[in-house]
Amino acid sequence: MAIEERGIVEIAASWIAFHRLPGESPEREALFRAVFRVQEPVIDDPEKVWEMIEEIRRRDGSDLILSNLAAGPLEDLLVAHGERFIDRIEATCRHDQQLRQLLGATWQNGMSDALWTRVRAIAAPSW
Repeated sequence: MAIEERGIVEIAASWIAFHRLPGESPEREALFRAVFRVQEPVIDDPEKVWEMIEEIRRRDGSDLILSNLAAGPLEDLLVAHGERFIDRIEATCRHDQQLRQLLGATWQNGMSDALWTRVRAIAAPSW
């Protein structure tokens, strides 16, 4: 799935809008596809998922958005490709408290114990 930079920005904006709307909002249904567009390429294009995660957290670092990002796209990415991304994540966490906070809201799910140990070592306390 090829997603251009403009597409990443649009998907990120729609993903954020979806999570900001009340669950019963009719507008939410129209944005539902954005949730899948962030998570769909996890297996085949994890770099694009990482770019979308970065774009979403740049645009909105609220607890609401970070918690949904942690329990969705980031967790899925770590489960599927954590070994590929953990060095980058550890390096980024040295100077990025928001990423540490995001990791603090992520669950182990299907991550290996070795990967989970590394994630917990750099994550902020769970919240």
